[in-house]
Amino acid sequence: MPETTLVERLRGVERLCLPVWVFDVERARMAWGNAAALEIWRSPNLDEFLTRDYSDASAATRSRNEGLLRKLCAGRDAHIEHTFTFYPRGEPLHLRVFMSAIELDDGRFALLYEGHVRTEQQDPRILRSDEALRHVSAMVALLSTEGSVLVTNPAAERAFGRSSTPSAWFEDPSAATRILKVAKTQEVLHEELVALTNDGPRWHAVEARRTSDPATGKYAVVVHQVDVTNRREREALIEAQQREILELSAPLLDVAEGVVAVPIVAALTEARSAELERRLLPAVMERGAQVVVFDLTGATASEGAGLAQLVRLISAVRLLGARPMVTGVRPALARELVQSGAELAGAAVMRSLRDALSASRPAQRPFRR
Repeated sequence: MPETTLVERLRGVERLCLPVWVFDVERARMAWGNAAALEIWRSPNLDEFLTRDYSDASAATRSRNEGLLRKLCAGRDAHIEHTFTFYPRGEPLHLRVFMSAIELDDGRFALLYEGHVRTEQQDPRILRSDEALRHVSAMVALLSTEGSVLVTNPAAERAFGRSSTPSAWFEDPSAATRILKVAKTQEVLHEELVALTNDGPRWHAVEARRTSDPATGKYAVVVHQVDVTNRREREALIEAQQREILELSAPLLDVAEGVVAVPIVAALTEARSAELERRLLPAVMERGAQVVVFDLTGATASEGAGLAQLVRLISAVRLLGARPMVTGVRPALARELVQSGAELAGAAVMRSLRDALSASRPAQRPFRR
């Protein structure tokens, strides 16, 4: 706890013509202000000034203030100089401020501001551009060609921290190299990468392109990131559901010892045939199947690629040492097989699953007395 109160420590700046005030970041309220500060903030007196509530500030503003206070308290900087636009009573006020950390009476730390009114003409387009960039949810950073971070917007700072480097942003260790490469190739990088953010791993759509650093004129790389985790999770869920549907449309059934039946329901699409191949071939080996019966009774119109893939799957089953059988071929499917030139080489074709099961049983020797 400080030995003297905040008011006592700041008594020497009460009459300065420069506005000086203290902002309690944690409670989002002013903690102190001199007469010049009350004037620019359009406050009639100190009591009114201290009752103002700034808890409705945007997430970007809160994040910025918290980050500045952390940096100052860590001792990396004695003070920070910045240009801000404040809005006393809803009117824009452009100030160049010097910020430092100051201890409050209860031992917490707050931001001490010293403001300098900017008298030079401000370009409204630049002011609006800066303000928009500060509030967007997209993460934007400007990098040097060597990979140092020149500037980040609040969203990028929230995600990665102020001191983070691009080499630590992504799960893929080579991602930073690919990003910086655009400074030489002038190509635009578009990738979706797993980002290692302060909130844990997130999927980011990343765009990187070459630009110029307006402060030095040297080449730089601007990196734009958008969180697409929700979309990726939805896509993964849809893909899993589609796999389940495909599995249900062609289940693998153990109908007898050494006999696996594959009743195929719905259209013979390429996706369905590919999913069936992914499950069936390992199952033939794991179950020691001697006979695999492809029952097409429930199959409907097919795609040419899907039909060709099914024919290849039947041949693959035979190469694994199992005997393929095909049942339930309807007239429409028979015509498609003939028209496509596909041949069910090595597969026994039967009318029904019952016929195939009967044929798969070993022949019984006649009983002799």
